[in-house]
Amino acid sequence: MVSAVSSQAATLNPLAAYTALDGGDSSKQLASNATPDDSDRGPATQVSLSQDALDRLAATFRQGPDAAQRAMDDSQTVQDRFTDQFAAAQADMAAVRAEMQKSFAAAKEKMRDNVVGWLKMTQDSYVKYQNATPVPAVQLTDTEIDAILKKVAPRGIDPSKIGSADTYSFGEDGKIYTFRKDGTAWVNDGDVPTSEEQKVRALQSMANNIQFLTSYLRDNGTVQPPPVA
Repeated sequence: MVSAVSSQAATLNPLAAYTALDGGDSSKQLASNATPDDSDRGPATQVSLSQDALDRLAATFRQGPDAAQRAMDDSQTVQDRFTDQFAAAQADMAAVRAEMQKSFAAAKEKMRDNVVGWLKMTQDSYVKYQNATPVPAVQLTDTEIDAILKKVAPRGIDPSKIGSADTYSFGEDGKIYTFRKDGTAWVNDGDVPTSEEQKVRALQSMANNIQFLTSYLRDNGTVQPPPVA
């Protein structure tokens, strides 16, 4: 069996090269590019070392076993230091993960609270709309149009941006204001439908919202949704 030790490995760790050279047989001699002759049929060791590696090996041999032990102790110290640093890093990451999980849990709880509020509000609107008698919207005068537009201007409301839509609507003080393409404007109570047709559409939309919000609460946590009206 032939083993080879590279010059790079020997340079980095002379003790490893020394161990490979020794092979448990004190009769082996250190040699550069040694080639076993025919009289040696036992285990042979072929070593190719640089002069620097040979010098380091010689220095190690001269220092004796104490130097070898010190080298091993230094290596263990480095390994222990790395292990401690790695454990500290793991502990830091565990703390970060715990804090992230806490933040996510708080955000999720806040979201559930919001959804419960939205669901309750939608259910209340559904019941009120369901029991309301439709009242047609009232057309605004030019003076009333100017007054309401000045009032909501700070909010960025501008019916001239109606674009391709048929109507431009916004809410103010519980009222719904609707501007049409023909330049007219209309107002109605936000809690009262303007027609039976509009009532049916609004109730269907609110029913869809109630179903969505209820499903969210059922699928995301322990918060129990209020009963659907």
